Amino acid sequence: MSIFLTFYAAALALVYLEFREPGTPAAPRTPPWPAWMWCAILVVTYAMQLGLVWYAATAISGSEPWRGLLPIGVASHDAKHPDATAAALLALGALQSFSLLGLYRSAAQRRVLFAGAAALLLLSMAAPAFISPDPYAYVGDALLGSASYAPPHSDLPGEFALVNRFFTTPMLPAPYGPLWIAIARLVANPFPSLLGKLLAFRALGAASFVALLAGLRALRVPRRILAVAALNPGLAMQYVASAHNDLLGIAAIVIAAALLRRNAVAACGLVVVAALIKLPFAILGLPILAAVPRRGARYACALAIVAGAVALSWFGAGAGYFQGLAVHVPEVGFVHLLNAAVSVAALVAIAVAFLGGRRLRNAVWLMPMMGSYIASWYVTYGVPYALARRRILASLLVLMPFAALLLDAKFMREWTYAAVVPAIVILAIAARIRIERAAT
Repeated sequence: MSIFLTFYAAALALVYLEFREPGTPAAPRTPPWPAWMWCAILVVTYAMQLGLVWYAATAISGSEPWRGLLPIGVASHDAKHPDATAAALLALGALQSFSLLGLYRSAAQRRVLFAGAAALLLLSMAAPAFISPDPYAYVGDALLGSASYAPPHSDLPGEFALVNRFFTTPMLPAPYGPLWIAIARLVANPFPSLLGKLLAFRALGAASFVALLAGLRALRVPRRILAVAALNPGLAMQYVASAHNDLLGIAAIVIAAALLRRNAVAACGLVVVAALIKLPFAILGLPILAAVPRRGARYACALAIVAGAVALSWFGAGAGYFQGLAVHVPEVGFVHLLNAAVSVAALVAIAVAFLGGRRLRNAVWLMPMMGSYIASWYVTYGVPYALARRRILASLLVLMPFAALLLDAKFMREWTYAAVVPAIVILAIAARIRIERAAT
């Protein structure tokens, strides 16, 4: 899509600048406040964001009558005062990233981390609106089962027909693997109502959030990195409040990285599990294999993961699944040229990391842009790449609340890609110039 061209160009420029001029720019100074104060700011600003998402779901000009029947609203492009809403969300996201940086530099106590994470999860479970309609699609997946790869030409029964209002009739083939369909049925089908099923997916998101933290702890990351993951409004917004299923696969890869040195077979199996939720995880998870010391074993693991993921996906879902994935493959043409360049650059970065080469802090922004569409819930796709470098992982987690909202097409405005994104690149260029001058 043409609105993403500025983002593609910015990602490539940031990677080029870092590759050409190594070194980490100085981060902004933060006040020496105690951890509980940063935690309070994060929780309060997150509650404000949830309120703005609810406003974008209810203050809609000429809203379709069926939206009033939704048990949990969904933010819309047609909400009133879109510029003010987008600016407020982005400003809050920037404040949250600044607060995470302050938290990263503080000595957070366990009880502070626990209380803050619990508050984020409670707010997320009670959030009055979703940032996207994807959880409704998951309900359709659960109801249709294997038929979600070839949806029927009729509405879902009863109140579940609301799903078709979002995704037409027939729905598009599900872009998720066979394991996700099985998990969706297991999670949602015990609950008879649409609201119950939606809340069940939020609970799954909360469990995925906890699994991610458990995986990071098993990797023995420093407490300050665990802190900015546990109190991260970007993670809470995308994967608990809005219930996106991506974090389930990412958590599986993080746990696989923790298991890799002790049990490579089990670790590779977990990456395949992630790929059976979303097939691209088979590629995104490869950088963790750099920890396998023998190259022959590393290549064998990579081959087993990719071949196993493709074979099991084909066996479990058939051709309909791969047809559903086709809409996420970048097109090649004048408008999509930078999209294709970003995809190639991301694959190169993954390959270099897999081979044990240099990892770039800004390369994590290539991974969310590999498909034909950029979504805010793809921001964690750089996590497997970042795991082996603590500074890269910390940078990704700290910037996540701001980056996720910057990449959200629903709240994207003309000034976003005409002013905000270019300003980020200009600031990066200025930082690189300072590094270069300091080295001479």
